Amino acid sequence: MARLKQLNRSAVHLIASRLTEDCPSFEKPIHELNVGDLIREIRDFHGESNDFIRYDMPIKEIVFRTFLIRGNEPIALTDLHHELTGRWSNALRPISIEESLLRRVLETDVYYGFAEV
Repeated sequence: MARLKQLNRSAVHLIASRLTEDCPSFEKPIHELNVGDLIREIRDFHGESNDFIRYDMPIKEIVFRTFLIRGNEPIALTDLHHELTGRWSNALRPISIEESLLRRVLETDVYYGFAEV
């Protein structure tokens, strides 16, 4: 979340925009929401869901949502790479990206606030 502050972006807005109608906070006003609760809610309601992340989403969106359903815990680059190329790649949308390129994509991000820990 510190990276988002550096980018002058609101973590609450960014995460709240990923809430679905299934989430209790879906219709709450933005000023009533906080980052920790939003992440827990998304993890609890979509952690096992097959529709929160779709193969047709942009790579960075898939990565961002992966972090959300895993409670924003650090994820090794190798695991992210496997998630993209193994789980979300298919015949309709093959995802072929080397780990080094994925690292560069994440390091140059200025929207989602990805940061190496």
